[in-house]
Amino acid sequence: MIYLDRNLMGPSVLREVIDSLAMQVLTGTLIILAFYLIYMIFIGPNPGLREVAAVRPGDISGHMRDLPLGVRHYMFWGRSGSFFRSYPLLKMNEQSLAEKRNIDVEVVLPDPTDERLIRSYQDILSSLGEAPGENPLLANVLATSMACAIVSSNNKYINIRVYYSKFLPAFRVDLSDNGAILTQDDRSKSALFFDFGSEFYDMFRNTVRSETGVSCEVKWDEALFKGKGLEEKSCDKDTLNAFGIALPDVDKLQAEVAMLITKRPHRYS
Repeated sequence: MIYLDRNLMGPSVLREVIDSLAMQVLTGTLIILAFYLIYMIFIGPNPGLREVAAVRPGDISGHMRDLPLGVRHYMFWGRSGSFFRSYPLLKMNEQSLAEKRNIDVEVVLPDPTDERLIRSYQDILSSLGEAPGENPLLANVLATSMACAIVSSNNKYINIRVYYSKFLPAFRVDLSDNGAILTQDDRSKSALFFDFGSEFYDMFRNTVRSETGVSCEVKWDEALFKGKGLEEKSCDKDTLNAFGIALPDVDKLQAEVAMLITKRPHRYS
C-alpha cells in the first residue's frame, strides 16, 4: 500500500503522483488485455490440459464399446486380448467392410513363451480368484493372434500388426480416434478415460508406440488364413503354428483356442 501525506507535498505534486500511478495501472491493464486477446485469437486454450475422467466400473463397457466406432486408428496393449478380439476387432472389421474405410490397428501382447511373464500372469489370475493353469498366456495370445490374422487376411481395408512384448503390463489400454481408456482386469475397479489429443492420451500413445519398437513383430502367411472365419475349424495345426511359437501340445491347444475365438468370453459383458 502506498501512503501519501498531503502535508509533505503540494496539490500539484500530489496530482502528478496520482496521474502517474493511474497511467501505470491503465498501461499494465491494457498490456494484459492485449496479451490475452493475442492468446485467445492465435493460440487458444490448451486441449492437452483437460482433466482425466474417472469411469465407474458399471460404465467401463460403454466407453470401451464406443472406442472402435468410426475410427481409422486403433491401438491395444494388454495381457490376453479377450475383450479386444470379442468386440473392437469385430466392430472395426464390420465397419471397414461396410464403409470401405481403411483402419490401421496395432496390438501388443505379452510373449507367451517367457517364463517370467507366465509366472506373473499366474499370480495376477490367482489374486482374482481364478485358476491360472500351467500357461494361461499361451491360449489367449494365440486366440487373439489368430483372430487378428483371420480378419486382416480377409479384409483389404484393415491392416493389423501384432507384437509380442517382453513386458507384462499391470493394466490394459485401448486407444483410438475417440479417446483412450486405461483399465484393470478386476471388473470391480474403476478406469481412467482420456480425451483424444489430450496430454495423457499422447503420453500413452507414445508409450505403446515405444513398446512396439522394442517388441517382436509377429508375421504370418496370409494364404493360411484366406477364406477362414472366426470358427472352430479355422484352428488347425497349420494356423496354430503360424505365429512362430513352439507349441507343446497342439491337440489340447486346438480345442482351447477354438473355444476362445468362437465363444469369446471376456470380463466386460
